[in-house]
Amino acid sequence: MKRKRWKWAGIIAGGTAVAVAATAYALTYTGTNIFPNKDKHHAMLRLEDIGAGGEYGTPEGLGKLRAVLEYIESEDIPFQMAVIPRSISLGNDGVWQERGIDDPQPDAVTQSLVRLLRQAEDNGGALGMHGYTHQYGDTVMKGGGQNSGTGYEFKVPGASETKDTGYAAARIESSLAAFERAGLRPAFWESPHYRDTRAQEKVFRSYVGILYEPDLFSLRSFKDMNMYESRNTYGQDSLGSVYVPAPLSYITDDASVDKLLRKAKTYDGLASLFFHPFLEFPALEPVKGADGRTLMKDGLPVYRYKGDGSPSKLHKIVEGLSREGYRWLSLNEVVPFTPAHRVTLPLGTAADDVLLGDVTGSGHADVVVREAHRISVIPGDYDLPRNRPQAAAQVWLKAEFPPQERMLLADMDADGRQDLVAYDPGTGAISVSRADDGRFAAPVSAGTLSAGIDRLLPMREQNGETALLASRDGSLSLIAYEDGRFAASAERLAALPADAALYAGRFLSKDRDDALYASSSEGGLSIVPANAENSSGQSPVAVTGFVLKKGEQLLIGDTDGDGLDDLVAYAAKTGVWRVYANEGGGRFEPLDNAYGPWAAGRSRIGIAADFDGNGKTDIAAYDARSRALDLSLSFRTPRPTP
Repeated sequence: MKRKRWKWAGIIAGGTAVAVAATAYALTYTGTNIFPNKDKHHAMLRLEDIGAGGEYGTPEGLGKLRAVLEYIESEDIPFQMAVIPRSISLGNDGVWQERGIDDPQPDAVTQSLVRLLRQAEDNGGALGMHGYTHQYGDTVMKGGGQNSGTGYEFKVPGASETKDTGYAAARIESSLAAFERAGLRPAFWESPHYRDTRAQEKVFRSYVGILYEPDLFSLRSFKDMNMYESRNTYGQDSLGSVYVPAPLSYITDDASVDKLLRKAKTYDGLASLFFHPFLEFPALEPVKGADGRTLMKDGLPVYRYKGDGSPSKLHKIVEGLSREGYRWLSLNEVVPFTPAHRVTLPLGTAADDVLLGDVTGSGHADVVVREAHRISVIPGDYDLPRNRPQAAAQVWLKAEFPPQERMLLADMDADGRQDLVAYDPGTGAISVSRADDGRFAAPVSAGTLSAGIDRLLPMREQNGETALLASRDGSLSLIAYEDGRFAASAERLAALPADAALYAGRFLSKDRDDALYASSSEGGLSIVPANAENSSGQSPVAVTGFVLKKGEQLLIGDTDGDGLDDLVAYAAKTGVWRVYANEGGGRFEPLDNAYGPWAAGRSRIGIAADFDGNGKTDIAAYDARSRALDLSLSFRTPRPTP
């Protein structure tokens, strides 16, 4: 059973520790998004110590675990699972037992565990690395400390090497490799028993952006999460990290359930708790067939909750928090984005020189940089760990482009790779450079457009073809593309106010892009249907539920993968990102939590793209002074339909 770790003596002895924590709190207090979950009745559930040993080391144990997961899923409760990748324990017979999800030839029990974990991911569960073995050593320790789930892995008494940063790096690398071998993606790291050194935590934060554990150097962890904007320097630099605590702690017996529910009545912070699923096992019974034998499914015995009317510990928690008005959220709702990689761009790169799109066909967004005499590409690869060195810039095209020429990326030949489109507003000349293997082909003329176009954006039509949205002299038009050339005449869609800022995206339909413009003179945002066949004469659709505040940058993208583009407002000064989910028909609803502070700085430019290719739009901030493009990735899922 996990021991309580809210002992400040674990940091420094006695009352001095509280002073240290209070000082750290004062130093980290920003006043910006400081308690994002305050008074919102957010609840979170983390299932603790899940591995291929102990209570889950038999088919019966895994069958019971499946029954617990099925109950949680039936209640539409998002959940997290702290996974011990490798289980090591000393049996009562004196024989060491060891198995893990990284076994080259896993046994039937391990295969069943991996299958359950994959199903949990498919059903919206977020998995995390709970150390590597959650123990240390190969000798008997006091209190069974040599066994996974019971033992310490870091800061082990009498084992000085377990305090080293190199040891910490080796353990998290082993854990990451185990998840990869099993085909699983970790969403967070949690140190066993929350025990490690501050230097080791900096190592963990360099590998993964979220630590699902309290920040013991901040009093904020007694109520809410803590976000750092500091630079992580173990390996490739990266920006920021998030600590998510479990202030409601964990359950040991019925009395602790009652204590938790009493606290919840007046609690105003993040109601995050962790729970050991084996505590539910006494409330389960096997499901018998007509022959009296226990039914089997996918190689595991089938269990269900007993129908005797006595609620289990988890049932009591779920029902009690529901009565108090709490709403269960996933980790990726509480933290809308995960701090991720940093990409360093070539010297002298301005924000206007940066284009993002999949030009390699890998699914990840590549960074395309316009330089004086060439176009360079930094291939995107944003899998874990986040501190991997990124690929060097590659020269894809040597060519001279006049300074006034504008560039954009668009897949003009539907081959899954975005091509380079260049437009000269002085002459109206437009060309396309096809993306090929490791290069852009030489520019080829694609016709002549009207000169003086203010804004030119790619848009996907209902038939899947790519066209261009163009604004010029207060008029919004659609320019078709066919047989390698853009149409000489454009289809006028609507009049635009003089101060309109133009965007394209899937705002009204999942099948095609439409236009959106922001106008201070009109006091808001409007959507213009951009299907030339039926949009003529249609009035713009006013956007409701969203207001762009002074100083904020507007970004567009599908942050939850539901097929409709959302709105993101980035306040560079404070580093706060507000996400508004697209509810259809021009209606947008803010997420409960803003993200940040992350990437604060007046000179930073916000960018949106699907960097990691998971179908969800991520965010980035570029600082031309440091040439750093910092990424935070989205793993959100669509909101359930009420």
